[in-house]
Amino acid sequence: MNRPFPTQIGCLVLVVGLTGLAQPAAADPTPTLAIVLQVSGHGSVPPHIVTRAKTEVTRIYRDTGVTVVWIDAASSASGPDLLQSPAASNPGFALVILPREMTTQLTVATEALGGAAGTPEHRGRMAYVFYHRVEYIARAYLNTSRKRATDNIDNVIVLAHAMAHEIGHLLLPYGHSATGLMRAKWDEKDLRLAVHGQLNFTAEEAELIRTRLLTPLDSESANTVQQAR
Repeated sequence: MNRPFPTQIGCLVLVVGLTGLAQPAAADPTPTLAIVLQVSGHGSVPPHIVTRAKTEVTRIYRDTGVTVVWIDAASSASGPDLLQSPAASNPGFALVILPREMTTQLTVATEALGGAAGTPEHRGRMAYVFYHRVEYIARAYLNTSRKRATDNIDNVIVLAHAMAHEIGHLLLPYGHSATGLMRAKWDEKDLRLAVHGQLNFTAEEAELIRTRLLTPLDSESANTVQQAR
């Protein structure tokens, strides 16, 4: 039996996690849509782990038919037009990976891995992942060998899927799904699927994401932060 852990990712509206596996997103193997995403980390968040996680996030979204165009904070500061790149159908998303000292300053549930700005009516453009909680989950549920711990591969896997989940909240309707990457609660079974590249968006979610990127983003930014309680 899989041991559930009290980590929920996403928003204030929670759904009960159900059994069953999500089918990988069915999409054209050559992505035809793109999003520009600025990602940044602070303090104790290791840059090399963020870089490796971005590669896995790119893979997850490529499977939905979407290309992620990554920019860093320095690039957007020196060239704001990058956020309006013609390579992106709906540009201007940002994700920040926060260390413990910054996470504790936020009003978020102690078990949340991240949060995404938005309300039921409006999707936001900003998401967060809390790195010390990523480390805890990786250490407690995935680190099965000294080599894996030394390589930090489990941190990379959990971080990448948390990032993909929170970005998903910026693109999908408010709430969670019963299966797959957008579940409100992940258990060990879900994490093992993530290790093998099988914790993905469902085919329905992939279609919703592509549809979202074919329509204009909400003009106003939402200030409410989605989080798990």
